[in-house]
Amino acid sequence: MRKQIVCAMLLLILLILPVSLYLQIDQSFRNSISGARESALYEEAALARYLMMTENRWNPKNASSQENTGTQTDSNDDLRQEAQKIARQFGSDHQRILIYTDQQPLTGSLPERLSLLLEVSARSSFLSSEDESLYIVHPLNNRVRLITVSDFSGFYAMRRKQVTYGALLCLGGIILATVLALFISGGITRRLRILSGSADAIRNGADFTLESSGKRDEIGRLTNAFIAMHEAVEEREDSLREQARQRQQLIDALAHEMRTPLTSIVSAARLIQKDTADEVMRNEMCDLIVKESRRLSDMDANLMKLTQMNGAELKTETFSLKEMAQEALAVHPDVVLSGDDDTITADRSLIIHLMRNLVSNAKKSGTETPVCVTLHSRGFSVADEGRGMTDEEVAHCRQPFWKADPARTRASGGAGLGLALCDSIAKLHNTELEIHSTPGKGTTIEFTLPLHPVEYSETADQVFYGRKE
Repeated sequence: MRKQIVCAMLLLILLILPVSLYLQIDQSFRNSISGARESALYEEAALARYLMMTENRWNPKNASSQENTGTQTDSNDDLRQEAQKIARQFGSDHQRILIYTDQQPLTGSLPERLSLLLEVSARSSFLSSEDESLYIVHPLNNRVRLITVSDFSGFYAMRRKQVTYGALLCLGGIILATVLALFISGGITRRLRILSGSADAIRNGADFTLESSGKRDEIGRLTNAFIAMHEAVEEREDSLREQARQRQQLIDALAHEMRTPLTSIVSAARLIQKDTADEVMRNEMCDLIVKESRRLSDMDANLMKLTQMNGAELKTETFSLKEMAQEALAVHPDVVLSGDDDTITADRSLIIHLMRNLVSNAKKSGTETPVCVTLHSRGFSVADEGRGMTDEEVAHCRQPFWKADPARTRASGGAGLGLALCDSIAKLHNTELEIHSTPGKGTTIEFTLPLHPVEYSETADQVFYGRKE
């Protein structure tokens, strides 16, 4: 890019500067020649009038009459002397005066290549670039021809000097343009090289430091956009790493949770196969196999529910909160339902699933009193008087397969997925579960919809495997 900028600037200088200088020099030369030509013509006209008015000898009629009378006053020598006198009187270093009589020179002669000027029948001028002179030919009569030769070499010398100065100016302009092009392109390409190096560092995973640009030009905006892109990429990478970590934790927890029921099923099946097992033991083992199989089935159903929320869209509708709660608690007849009814807009099936999971978790908390579900504006709360949780346990309770009391939940058939699923449902509705718990006194979990109805959920990136900020 730097070479292209330098070449472009040099080409621009070469196209503009020499042409403009040549046109200016040529115009100046033409103006000078034109002015000098006018002056020379004026002087030649004055000399011609002087010759015609002061000397009758230049008049052929007078000369012929004098010859007829036999009284010839002037000879050719006299004419030559008179012409030379006039040439000395009116000539100068820069102007020669040539007088021809009957094609014969009296005060000098023309170059052979310009002999055709003697055939000119009317007053005319001719500029010769070979000897750099202006020739003015003026036939005074049939015999006499006046020719003035003006030296214009000074104008030609001035033009050559101007051309030399113009060439030097062009050379200086090219050098200056090259220096400026290198300086300007260096400043531009240096910033681009920094961006290129930063891109290579990102590609290779190396650290780099790139400061934001305060300039408002294109490269400054590109630099700031590059920094913003890098920050977005880093945030995305951090999010992907966190998602990978969470997935690995989920897989590890799933493998751990599946080990216990599978071990129980295998052990029970082997005891049944033994001949020493009596009928009572076989029935107990069969019940254990059914129980652990149901536990695996429930775990699979919850995991499938969590997975299906990836990219799920809410099927919102407006419904009565009390009617929904009555349908959800039909499988839990011992739950106490209270509070005022309200109309909400949400995914009804997911809200039912949310309430049932919260009630199931509350029943597994060791409470000796009925679980209470209280309806309120835009939501509900589920409370129990079980063992409760500490602040640290509350901070971790939304994680899949996490259990505050592993022994008790395993005995009750829980796998630690219910609250994680409930948290995902809440986030699909752009809200969060509020958990208030005191050790030994119980736990209250509150679900409240936002003020504006939720039309759809974006993706499960907001839900479980990595949450968008």
